[in-house]
Order: sequence, then structure tokens, then C-alpha cells
Amino acid sequence: MRAFVASRYNFYVPVGDGALLYNANTGAVLHLLGSDAPEFAKLLSGRVVEVEHEVVPEVLWSQLVGGGFLVESGTDELLLIRERFAKARGHTPLVLTLTTTMECNLGCFYCYEQRSGDRLGLADIPSIVAATRDKLLSHPKKSLHVDWYGGEPLLNIEFLENASLALQEMCRIERVAYHASVISNGTVWPEDASGFVARHKIRQVQLSFDGMPENHNRRRRFRKGSHRTLVDTSFDRIVALVDRLLDSVRVDLRFNIDRHNQDDLLPFVAFARDRGWFGRRYPAVIQPARLAAYTERSAFLRPTEMSLAEYDALRELLRSTGGADLCLEESEVPDGFPYPKTYVCAALASRSEVIGADGLRYRCGLQVGERLHAVGTIRSDGDQHFPDSDWWERFDPTTLPSCSRCSFLPICWGGCPKKHLDKDQHALEEQSHYWRNNLPRLVASRFSLEPISGFAYSEEDQFR
Repeated sequence: MRAFVASRYNFYVPVGDGALLYNANTGAVLHLLGSDAPEFAKLLSGRVVEVEHEVVPEVLWSQLVGGGFLVESGTDELLLIRERFAKARGHTPLVLTLTTTMECNLGCFYCYEQRSGDRLGLADIPSIVAATRDKLLSHPKKSLHVDWYGGEPLLNIEFLENASLALQEMCRIERVAYHASVISNGTVWPEDASGFVARHKIRQVQLSFDGMPENHNRRRRFRKGSHRTLVDTSFDRIVALVDRLLDSVRVDLRFNIDRHNQDDLLPFVAFARDRGWFGRRYPAVIQPARLAAYTERSAFLRPTEMSLAEYDALRELLRSTGGADLCLEESEVPDGFPYPKTYVCAALASRSEVIGADGLRYRCGLQVGERLHAVGTIRSDGDQHFPDSDWWERFDPTTLPSCSRCSFLPICWGGCPKKHLDKDQHALEEQSHYWRNNLPRLVASRFSLEPISGFAYSEEDQFR
């Protein structure tokens, strides 16, 4: 007779009617009913216990085994996650991030990028195309996604236009699907924005707001010499661009939040609704983003950061009052449900890369311009040594002392790898805080339910 034990990745969620049992390693959820449901679900979500077949009804037993809530005694669940992580590194679709320039026409006080005269040129295109072709030919998934990045990427539109067409032609010849996205401040787009989107096969545009006009224009001001007219502001320009884009492409509206502009979030959503942005062919997506110190260069942001609890409370207020037409995205769960991960971020994907405006290759877009963190170059190899390259290849959250013990591991995979590289313990602890407080809500949403008020997981629930 085979022995079965409770999975270490089980979580229980008490709801008004019974309890939910969720497995982070499979994504399965059961709604258990009856007076003993909470106690039974909690039993399976604590320490690993053996469960006897004879004491569980046959139908429920099949559901528990089929959903991964019960696993055969001796099963190495961590090894299975490690194998899935390794597979994801090789199978995550290829993303090529091209930093066209480090220049920007806005002077945002919180920007962590170092402005410089660095920019990619037409002479760089052949080597970029050739290297990308080599990666594609060895990749199991024949698709290429290009992310146009900066600075403000459209300030080097000559490179963008030519590199885009060259990469598209290479993909056509190699019979590879091609699509692109762009992260922009929205102030220097061509008048024919929809034609630009179509020509460069852009399927997603991210634009940033810092509040309603007063806050936005004070924070995202035009730098001296970059603003040719006195009649429009950065807020005016980005609003006009959103108006033009929403019938052509998905537009993600990143709303940067800190302690000083948090009261603008709900009025901004109302503004977007009045503008008709939620009723267009591609409804606008709201992405609240907490301003935080992403690197040591931006440590000055610490005093203005909202705490994670304050940020979560604001997002909850937006979810509860935003309206049925609001499309709200959480960066931690872009699919809206905590499915176990089967992909990695581009920084960990084995064939993806970021090319900086300086011609250096990076693994993470947040490191662009930090030359000590480069992992290679597109212009000449010479005798340069790039020590970070080995770290990125070795990174595996399933082998880390903390992550390997964490029951959130299958849905988190350690969070942002750059935070591990930087040894940013503050950010890593915030990741744990997010899952402890939000996982019950995310699981309950599958059944349009709410967890018992105030319910959250403890450190003991996380590390078993």
C-alpha cells in the first residue's frame, strides 16, 4: 500500500462557507464544505502529515491526489520545482531589450537612470541582428519579442525604425513570429501613432503617469531645452497619445505612487473613465507601481516610499471602488491568479538579453548603464572580464537557503533575481510580506469569494 503525505505547498483559506485548499505547486484549488472543512484544510496545510486513504471519501481522495494536495511519501517536491525552473530558463520566449539611448527629455526626480550621450547607432544593427538570429535558431520556441527601452527610446527614432525593420526582415526569412513593446514617457511620438504601432508590430505600450496634472507636471517636467512650445505639458502630451493609441494597441498606464501623490490615484481612474479609456477597442490597463529604491543609486527614495502595507491598502481601495470596467493589473500576478510559474523573467531566460545604449550586454534592464554589471559587449570582446555573467548563469532560487524552505516558491521563484544579486534583504522581505497578506485574497477570487477578514499567513506558514 502506497503512503501519501500532505504537500508542503498546501495553503488553506477560511471563507464564510467552508474553506479553500490551494496548492502552490499545481495551482489547484478545492472548495471544501461542511463543519469540519476548515479543520481538515488547516491540517493539510501545516507540517507534512501522512493521510490514510481509508479515512477520506473516495471522490475527495481522488481530488486531493489529482490536485497535488497529497503526494507519495518520499516525493522530492523541491526537485520537481528545480527541474521546472531549469526548463523554464531554456523555454521562456526570447526577449531582446534594446536601449536606443540613455537620453531623456524629462527630468523625473526619482529616475535611477544615468543620462549620457550613449546611443545605439545604425552600425550596431548588423551585429544585433546576427546575434539574435543565432539565439533564435537554437531556441525551442520560434518567436522574438523586442522591447524598446531607454532613456526615452523614441529620442533615437532613426535607430528604432531601422533596427525594427531589419529584425522583422530577419524573422520573416527565418519564419519566426515577431512582436514588440515599448516603454515610453509618451511625449515625443510621431503624429501618426497608430501607423507607427502597426509598422513596428508593437502590441503593448507602457506609459507612466505621476498623478493628476499638478503633481504629474511638477514631477515629470521637461528638461531645459527639450520643450519647444509653451502651450502643452507632459500631462497634455501623454493624454493625447493615449487617446490616439487605444483603438490600435494595448496601453498599460503605470501610475507611480509614493506618499506625496497617493491621493491622486482614485481621481486619475475617474479621469480615465471620463475620457472613455476603459471602453475602447483595447481598454486601458491601470498598473499601480510603488516608487521604491530599485538600486543603491535611488536609495534617496526611501523617505518617500509608501510602506508595503500602505500600498496594499491603497490597491485594495482601488479594487473595491474602481468599478466593474476597471482593468487593474498587479505586477506580482499579471494573470490575476497565483498560478505556479512556468516561465522566468527575461533576465533569467537563457537566450534573452538587454543591450545598453553603451553597446554593452546586460541581463537586467534595471542595470543598464551600470558598466560593472555588464555581461558582455556587442562591439568588441577584447580581453574584458564580466564577473556578473557567471552569477546569472548559476542563479537558482531552489538552492538558496531561504527560498528552498519557502512554501511560496512555486509562485514566486525567489522574486526579482537582481534583489538577490544586490543582497537587498529589505526588498526580499517585502516579497514575503506581499504573499503572506495577498495570497488568501488571490486564491479566494477563483470562486468570487473573500477570505475571512484579517486572515493572513504567518512566517511559520511560509517556512515549513
